[in-house]
Amino acid sequence: MSGRSNRLSVNTGHGRNSVPTEDDDMFEVTTEKHGSLYNAIPYMPLPLAVILCILNIVVPGLGTFISSWACLCGCKTKLGKPATAFGLNMLSALLQMVSFVVIVGWVWSILWGMNFVQIATQSEHETSKTPYYVRRQSSVVE
Repeated sequence: MSGRSNRLSVNTGHGRNSVPTEDDDMFEVTTEKHGSLYNAIPYMPLPLAVILCILNIVVPGLGTFISSWACLCGCKTKLGKPATAFGLNMLSALLQMVSFVVIVGWVWSILWGMNFVQIATQSEHETSKTPYYVRRQSSVVE
């Protein structure tokens, strides 16, 4: 007789190889951790983000330079400090323009422009998810 038992094993759904079902309340939320240069990119309206992306493709660093001024004009960033975001965007624009000579700046500038559009589309979706304010009626009867 072998050492194996003939017992029936039941999977409760919480084991190592379990398949999640609709009844499970466990969700994994993943967030990306970005550096301070990425966090300094302002949340811009989508048309402005597309224009600055095109400018970054044509003239590397120009769209990033203009986006740094958007930080001072009221566009929010993940940093929360407009002056710091302005300085970091100016620094990245300068580095994109200087490193354009070795093609690295041009690729970086294109990717930065794509980030402008990506952040603009994400911020549009986030604002549409906010619930409407519902006024609660008083339960007091006069």
